Parts: sequence; structure tokens; C-alpha cells
Amino acid sequence: MNSNAPLGDLMRALIRFSVPVAATSFWRTAWPETLVQRNVDTRVTLAFHVSQTALMSWIPTPWQINAATEGPSAEANLFVTFIDQLISQDAEGKLIAGGTNRIVGLTVPAKNSDTGETAVMVIRLYTSNPEYVPGPYDNSAPARISREASMRGADLDPGSGTELWKMRDNNGGEITFRVEFQRGIPTRGKSDVKPHSAVDPAFYRIYRYEEGIDIVKSVPANVNRVQGFYFSSTVGELAKLFDGNEQLVSVAIRPWYVREVFLP
Repeated sequence: MNSNAPLGDLMRALIRFSVPVAATSFWRTAWPETLVQRNVDTRVTLAFHVSQTALMSWIPTPWQINAATEGPSAEANLFVTFIDQLISQDAEGKLIAGGTNRIVGLTVPAKNSDTGETAVMVIRLYTSNPEYVPGPYDNSAPARISREASMRGADLDPGSGTELWKMRDNNGGEITFRVEFQRGIPTRGKSDVKPHSAVDPAFYRIYRYEEGIDIVKSVPANVNRVQGFYFSSTVGELAKLFDGNEQLVSVAIRPWYVREVFLP
């Protein structure tokens, strides 16, 4: 695949990239659910292949790592998502914890070896909002997070963009990420997923969301509109994941992400 691939082919690839979990039809449910949150974000997701041994220490048994075998994220086993939460509301429309947040989230595509269930496993959330600690998955850690973003373009040219993120945890560890990229036309998609907590894998939430996604880099799909890239981590608890041997698989820009969150 390349950046000029037909829309149908690209959409199928995006589905494989975005949903390393079992999905059901959007908005349709077969059991009672409780709406707990609505949010609108912009996001950037980095997909990495890191040490399986180091990553397994974050995953509770009987869950196992379940990396994708095809698509733009093939072989990626760790996703790092930089989240700028523009507004967050409860079911009644009231702002949650001030209404905004910045988050760096680490998730792993996983599979329960006993039941065969597949899911996203949330292993850590770094949050700039202290009211979000310990968070819904009981694994949020306080951090200082900043973002600088710019977009440039003229007339009908999609243009270019830059993202710069810095995260510093309470122990002085830092994540720094910068990407410069040629923008493309985002593909719109909807999904229905159930992320599980790595602290208590029996706990999960239900996400129903619509997003725009622009894959600016994918090694497996031979897509590369990245003009500059830098990533580093000195966070102590992540040292074995980002030891210099990690491999970047893909970069996805999500200019909009509109979600409803339910509890089962």
C-alpha cells in the first residue's frame, strides 16, 4: 500500500490498524449499559514493537500479547497515544474534573489464553489532571504534559503539520516526542471496543467513537509522509520497554476523536 492507495483498500487497512480487538456494530447493544462519559479529543498514536519479555511483565495472566499480523500496524505490540482532551462531560453534560486533560496512554493488544477473548489492555495512563488519579483503570499516574501543534496549508493542498509533546512524571522521568509530517485526507471511521485494565482485567469500559485517522507512517504498508521524527523516554518504569531496541511501526494522526464511554 502507498499513500495514493484507493480509499477502499486504505479503509480496510485502517480497520486492521485501529482495532486490534473484537468489535461489534456501532451503537448497537444487547445488554444494559450505563453512559458515564462523553469526550472530544485530538490524538497521535505511535505503534512500536518492543521486547516481548519486558512487555509481558505488564500483562496479567492468563492474558498474552496479541500483536496484529497484517495491516499498517503489523507486529506492533505496544501503542503509545498522546491525547489532548478538549472537553470531557458526564452523562448529564456536566464537565468532568474541569473538562480538559492531557494524557499519554500505553496500551497492548492482548488475548485471554483461557477464553480466546481479545481486547486492548490499558497498562498505564499518565495524566496532567490530578483528579484523574488513579483513574478508571486504577493505573493513572500524575505527570506534567505539554503539547505544541501547528498546521500549514494553502488552497486545496492538505498541507503539513507538526506535533511536539513533553511528559514529565513525578520521579523526573520524561517522554519527549516530535513529528513533522505531510498531511493527508483523513479517513472517517467508527468503532466499538472494550479496553480492559491491566490492574484488574475483569474491569473494562465500552468505547463507541467516531474518528478521523491519517496514517502518516507505516513500515509494513510502505507509507511514509514523515519529514522529521524524534522519540525518547527516560521514565524509569518504562526503561525495559524503551531500551534503544524498540522499533517504530507506524504513526497515526487523529485530528478528531469523538467518544461515548459506557460501563456494562
